[in-house]
Amino acid sequence: MPHLIIEHSSNIKPKSVAYLQNKIQEIMHLQEGNFDADQCKCRSFSSGEYFVGHLNELDSSFIHITLKVLTGRSVEIRQNLSQKIGEFTQKFYEDLKLATKRCDISVDIVEMQRDTYQKIRIER
Repeated sequence: MPHLIIEHSSNIKPKSVAYLQNKIQEIMHLQEGNFDADQCKCRSFSSGEYFVGHLNELDSSFIHITLKVLTGRSVEIRQNLSQKIGEFTQKFYEDLKLATKRCDISVDIVEMQRDTYQKIRIER
């Protein structure tokens, strides 16, 4: 049921972001907290016009990862997952070897309230 949303600068190609999404699902699967990657809904959004600090899109990059999960997992579990995703994303970005002066990476794990979250699955 997790929702994985990756917002990123347009100098990071969609194929690379798809790889990042798959790897984050693997990280989730290996972590304590019963994260079901099979239920994970992934999406990404690319931004072509942005600033990181005072740098424009020619000199900067960014990756912001939001992972929405249902309540019930401890702060320690969520912190550990956030740290692992951040560490992997840093290595992922360094491996891209983009010619930008700066990249800001952020990870936010957001809790969705069980009493107001509704999920419907239609299979045919």
